[in-house]
Amino acid sequence: MKHIINIYKVACFTGLLAIGTTSCTDWLTIYPQDRVVEENFWEDKNDLEGVRYGAYRQMASTVSKFVVWGDLRSDSYELNSVDHSDQKQRDMYNEIMTGMPDSSMDVFDWGSVYTTINYCNKVLQHGAEVLEKDKQFTTGEWYQMKAEMTALRALNYFYLLRAFKDIPYTTKVVNTDSEVDTFRLTNQLAVLDSIIRDCESVKGQARNRFSSKTDTKGMITNSAIYAMLADMYLWRASLHQGRHDKNTLDSGFIGGEWRKYSYLEDYQMAVDYADLCLQALAKQNEEERNSAGLNFSADETINYGLGVNYNMIKNNFEGASQSVVPRLEALTSIFKTGNSRESILELQYRVSDGLENGIVNSLYGYGNGTHLQVCKAAFDPLYVGGISGTDVDCGGMWDSRLWICCQNKLTTGTTQNTNAQAQAGYYCMKYQIGASPFLTMDGTSTNRELKSLRYSSSSYNNWIIYRMTDVMLIKAEALACLGNSNANQVKAICNAIHRRAYCNFKDGSKLPNEDATKGTIGNIRATEDKGNNTTGTVDNVKLVLNERQIELLGEGKRWFDLVRYAERNSYAKNDPADPREEGYTNGQSGVAKMVDEFLKNAYSNYATTLKNRFKNRYGLYCPIYYMEVKASNGAIEQNPVWNKSKYEQ
Repeated sequence: MKHIINIYKVACFTGLLAIGTTSCTDWLTIYPQDRVVEENFWEDKNDLEGVRYGAYRQMASTVSKFVVWGDLRSDSYELNSVDHSDQKQRDMYNEIMTGMPDSSMDVFDWGSVYTTINYCNKVLQHGAEVLEKDKQFTTGEWYQMKAEMTALRALNYFYLLRAFKDIPYTTKVVNTDSEVDTFRLTNQLAVLDSIIRDCESVKGQARNRFSSKTDTKGMITNSAIYAMLADMYLWRASLHQGRHDKNTLDSGFIGGEWRKYSYLEDYQMAVDYADLCLQALAKQNEEERNSAGLNFSADETINYGLGVNYNMIKNNFEGASQSVVPRLEALTSIFKTGNSRESILELQYRVSDGLENGIVNSLYGYGNGTHLQVCKAAFDPLYVGGISGTDVDCGGMWDSRLWICCQNKLTTGTTQNTNAQAQAGYYCMKYQIGASPFLTMDGTSTNRELKSLRYSSSSYNNWIIYRMTDVMLIKAEALACLGNSNANQVKAICNAIHRRAYCNFKDGSKLPNEDATKGTIGNIRATEDKGNNTTGTVDNVKLVLNERQIELLGEGKRWFDLVRYAERNSYAKNDPADPREEGYTNGQSGVAKMVDEFLKNAYSNYATTLKNRFKNRYGLYCPIYYMEVKASNGAIEQNPVWNKSKYEQ
């Protein structure tokens, strides 16, 4: 990524690589109408690399939408109680969070994502001809680049189908508005089948790592492709489970071939690819450690008995007490330093690249400069005694992730936190970790208490797409869906992740057992079913989702997790027919179940209202930007739940 500006071949071709959303009438058109410019462009490897880097940079410019689509409607947040200077944005977030998204909101304009896809298609279209022209460009290099761009295109489609359900789909380059008119909506499952097939076709063909850590973590590697496949198979299994009362499905693509299969096989594929991802990441880290000239992280690692491929960065809690501040190496390395050994794919931001990640500080942080608070009502049920706890029952007070991810104890006291007034509410500070030591503890209180927190706001935080614990929990969720026989494995994974964050601040000698298969963390965790009395496999799924909510707070994952849960539980013979998918019900039972079991904690006064607003599975997905519908001349239909009467076409 650091080469992104220098690698562009000619300044006159900036129209090709311009960043930003095009007008509503040409949402897939990114090339200049002067075809002579383009025809003279594809001459050597540098031309391909320019567009290849441009695709990553373009994707980085769309992160603000990924975050809103994947997280905002979840149970993790509520609006900041402090008035915000950008009241228009605040009002828009409020409408989305209370189940009233509007198709006129430009956050639902998907044009910038299709621009990224078109960059990928351009590289894939012209790669073979450049290989013929440039004798310095090897076949091996082309195959690696082809794998990268195929997977990056698939990743962007994966975001779209999780956010919008049915979407326009093409692997062809689009140059003119007339070509756009023919693209109708493609069924979500059909797109998912296609991108799984694409990723299967290039797995193992990308690079294991690059010569720089920035590129290794900022570009597609084999580990990233395996992570994507694990995630995609988990989603496909969930979608099918919510549509069928039997395991055996019609022919589909699995394991490199078309055949009849069970959605249980998809869950197993998710497990297998998660393992491959973690193996590839471990190999990547080992190769980097053995490479001369690379600044390899010296962080101590620990796997809590899970095996060598599960080595996580260890937090240093030895000797921690009320007067000795524990060190949080894991959170610091992952979020402050960036590109950690646990990172699989994260989009890069630098002053030198001229691209900021403004959404992080707009949504998360402390004070009147951010839009969101952490929803205490949703997190309290996850811990015995709640997230703050008492002297006897410390609950979340022993989970070090919540010291900066669900923080309400800030006071003034250092030059870096003078804006942090002691206002009410809980705030996610994981992207604002300041200089070390950034925590100051109250050594006199009978309870652990943060006295002050050093933080530094930055507009150049990397955005993590996949990291190690995310993939571990994808595996755990798939195992939970496969049945109770996997319960011990599921709990071992969740316990290991939780133990990494566990610190009994009152007695530093009471560290968690390093073997995740033995015992439990004890008083810190509430029941895994979040107060619900259901038993069996569902409880283990909820255990995983609860751990994901804590571990991945603020990372654009939670709403997608809840949608997947609702889809998985959508099979009910008494539900009305699906308005578009013939032969299936509309999934309203799954929506109601998700609201009752998760959203009701955050929106207790809105639970019934939300079920009525969401209506069915289509309510889980975003409205399509209304100008997109208008520009398609009838080819694109609006989501049937949102705004149909307001924007009749």
